[in-house]
Amino acid sequence: MSLKRHNTAAALLLLLAALLWVLGITLARGVFRNTVSETTLPETSMSATQATRYPPAEPSEEWTEEAVSPSEPGIPPLSLPISPARRAAGIAICFLSAACGILGVFRYRQRAPLLGPDGAALILGLWLAFRSVLGNAEYIVFANVYIAWLGALETLTVFFLLMEIREAWGWVGAKGTLSWSLLARLVRRCRRIQWALLTTALWIFLSVAIPLRLPRYPVILCFGIDGVFGAVCLWRYAREFDHYQQQLDRFRQGQPVELLEGAFAEEEAQLQALQEKQEEAIRTAVTSERFKVELIANVSHDLRTPLTAILGYGELLEKESLSPEGRAQLTRLNRKAGYMRELVESLFELTKVSSGVLECKREKIDLVRLLEQTVGLFDDQLNQAHLAVRRSYGADTLPVVTDGARMHQVFANLLGNAIKYALPGTRIYLEARETETGLFVRMVNTASYEMDFQPEEVLQRFARGDKARSTQGSGLGLAIAQTYTQSVGGAFRVKIDGDQFSAIVELPKTERNL
Repeated sequence: MSLKRHNTAAALLLLLAALLWVLGITLARGVFRNTVSETTLPETSMSATQATRYPPAEPSEEWTEEAVSPSEPGIPPLSLPISPARRAAGIAICFLSAACGILGVFRYRQRAPLLGPDGAALILGLWLAFRSVLGNAEYIVFANVYIAWLGALETLTVFFLLMEIREAWGWVGAKGTLSWSLLARLVRRCRRIQWALLTTALWIFLSVAIPLRLPRYPVILCFGIDGVFGAVCLWRYAREFDHYQQQLDRFRQGQPVELLEGAFAEEEAQLQALQEKQEEAIRTAVTSERFKVELIANVSHDLRTPLTAILGYGELLEKESLSPEGRAQLTRLNRKAGYMRELVESLFELTKVSSGVLECKREKIDLVRLLEQTVGLFDDQLNQAHLAVRRSYGADTLPVVTDGARMHQVFANLLGNAIKYALPGTRIYLEARETETGLFVRMVNTASYEMDFQPEEVLQRFARGDKARSTQGSGLGLAIAQTYTQSVGGAFRVKIDGDQFSAIVELPKTERNL
């Protein structure tokens, strides 16, 4: 049986149980009591018109003494003749009603929430409040109409009560999960936190305000159930929001995102999917980088053998007697071969450092002395390019613990890059000082060409600022400087300001730095 037909059958059984219960009670008692409220009509005597319309009933042997007395002041006597057979029939009908109710509640148990225990309690509470409000008006003209009206009120009340019991029993069968709560489902449909909190606050306010206005025990019980569910939903919503905040922190920290069924389950699932895509992209990038490293390493290794042979044959040819033109060609050949060897060596070293094969060596050095030694190695090239170095050191000595060989290569690459691309006759400014966070080194030169590129572009491998490639250079100088600096825990960046090119190196001040 489908869920829709299952619920329809249960609703029909519960409605039949309510009708039979009201009929059985009426027959068994012999009088239809007004159970709407104790103040169904104003507590005043009947008017003259009512007295004329409803004359006092004459005592009869077939009627009970209870039947001749009005159940409440101002209400005409509503009685039915009673007999043992009618009373027995009423009791039998009540048992039949109970059987239908048990069948509708337990045999056709609630499989999925229609309203949930709190939603059914809310409907029942509103209905009881509605009955209490209607009980304050004089709206009955004829006794038979009054009986029919009270019968309808009683039938709907019993029906709503049975529906509440069915929802509660189904909720117990579902192990008390909050997903049956109507308020919880309403909150989860709210796309904004403000609407969710407003819905919960309105629910709790309604659960408190109506019982205060109508202080009746059934109403208080129904809305008390709603208030408890509202408080639990508010607490659980806060807990789920806190869990969502924790998953955001875990996502930022690179930790696995954990899912929790709740108001933010969809957002947490999106975070998890995004994290999986990120991890897949990282794995792809790592695989691609490893492939490139292996390819470059293999190519560099394969190029070393023929380059060594070329350089060896060049040295042998220099000992031979050659014509002036042949000597010039040999010189160019040796120069180009030497350039290729330097390129292959640089590329091989860069590959090893990037892959983490070479470990960083820590040693105590003087940064000022290292810079002076590097500048001294390039004196001849600086003089040939008509460049002067202007130094600005924050102290006579700047001690630091780092890999001296790698940092020497970094500063050598920066100075060599400045010599290649600086405007002849200008000055190179070299600054080194200590900051609150570490050591700061900056080298500034004036470019001999228009720098129409972004700083990030020139840091890529084989990228050159001179796009026409009219000057010598492999495009690896700045890439090597960045890689080496990062390998010792530092930071490297470049800055372009008009024709001024700045290369900045920052070394962290750790416990090993003095």
